[in-house]
Amino acid sequence: MNVLFLNPPFHGTTFNREVRFQAVSPQKALHPPLLLAYAASVCREAGHTVDLIDAPALELSREKTIERAKKFSPSLIIMLTSTASVESDGALAKTLGKETGAKTAAVGVHATAVSEDTLKRGFDIIARGEYEYTIRQLASGARQERVLGISYQKNKKFIHNKGRPLIQNLDELPFPARDLLPNEKYYSALYKNPFTFILAGRGCPHQCIFCAGPQLMSGRGYRFRSAKNIVEELKQIKKNFPRLKSVLFNDDTLNVNKKHILEVCDLIIKEKVNLPWAAYSRVDSVDGEIAEKMKQAGCFLVKVGFESGNDEILKAMKKGPRATTEQGRKCAELFKKAGIQVHGTFVFGMPGETAETIQKTIDYAKGLDIDFVQFSIAQPYPGTEFFEILKKAGLLKINSWSEYLDEDGCITPIFEYPELKAGDMEKFLKKAYRQYYFRPKYIAKAVKQRLKNRELAKTSLRSGWNLLKYLKD
Repeated sequence: MNVLFLNPPFHGTTFNREVRFQAVSPQKALHPPLLLAYAASVCREAGHTVDLIDAPALELSREKTIERAKKFSPSLIIMLTSTASVESDGALAKTLGKETGAKTAAVGVHATAVSEDTLKRGFDIIARGEYEYTIRQLASGARQERVLGISYQKNKKFIHNKGRPLIQNLDELPFPARDLLPNEKYYSALYKNPFTFILAGRGCPHQCIFCAGPQLMSGRGYRFRSAKNIVEELKQIKKNFPRLKSVLFNDDTLNVNKKHILEVCDLIIKEKVNLPWAAYSRVDSVDGEIAEKMKQAGCFLVKVGFESGNDEILKAMKKGPRATTEQGRKCAELFKKAGIQVHGTFVFGMPGETAETIQKTIDYAKGLDIDFVQFSIAQPYPGTEFFEILKKAGLLKINSWSEYLDEDGCITPIFEYPELKAGDMEKFLKKAYRQYYFRPKYIAKAVKQRLKNRELAKTSLRSGWNLLKYLKD
């Protein structure tokens, strides 16, 4: 069967669906749809002819996307969708179905969370949760009622088949089909570009109320690949895709299991992989030994979810008893001591948030004095505990999914509290960036860093310009 995997066009060229915040970044970044590439690889291994179109990366219009899809003559089209883009994606699915005669299947966190609503948008099938083996079974021609993990309509009734178990042995998966991706297009101001994603495992054992991935796709536990399997993929990337300059371990928390992260780092060092990498970390999943070993293995940057400068807010978002502001300070110092750059993420709008707690978070971030920051307004994605809290309290302020983004494709608040309005959060967002990046102390440090690192200086010019435009608007 000819199976087409599609990341559809939407909001210009930098829209990211397969990430934690589905949006256009004010500082601009473009990420590879890695899970689509995994599914494409699984289907190709099973003998199917596959193609993958990453329309945002290729800057393809709706018309050009349809034209390329028709040339491939697919029997099955797998479309990545998201909350903000589902209305546009569903309309495209209808057109593609008519133009090619193919069945269309939606995948991703939004489709998993609200399958019936997504089907109504124009898709034939929803592949819920982890979808590699689900798509392989559909491509094999299996009858729909026998395929685990799908939803569809039959005689105007919604049918939800039994869920598909999570893949326990991740080593059995072939490496993602990076040869089908326009790898040179993926960039971020934080990494050495072009870059790619890699997954050392899937899932997260923690209970954060806002993170959609573990709640809907990958599960509340960490299933990790063997160190050997991970390092083999790193070596393949370096050999087969020499233009890629770095990788981001896109696991929710790469170092959540100390034994595993040390094994991975030791093997990277032993095999002399010499490929720069970055990773995510929680504040409570690092110690001096882990930080030093990560640095020795080639880690140049960590993205840490500090989230808030208020311990009560951290409790409300269920970060866990050890994820405190004091632990956040220790975490930042450990990575800085190891010589690893720190990118801190902070979110405004969790339950209990007020103008005073937001300002406290801004001050906390300044006190950490880390290399990069990302301030965001919380996104209550359907299917998450955070969404249900706001919905139950009558605090959601939307009539359609498209309202999750503003006209420029950036995150906009779709909820507000009696003591904290949506407009207030937007004002605080710009205030936070100004107060952090325009400090003389930070500017001096940033200039010094960029004089030593030409690549960082180059990426900073683009991201800095885009940030200034955002702050000016």
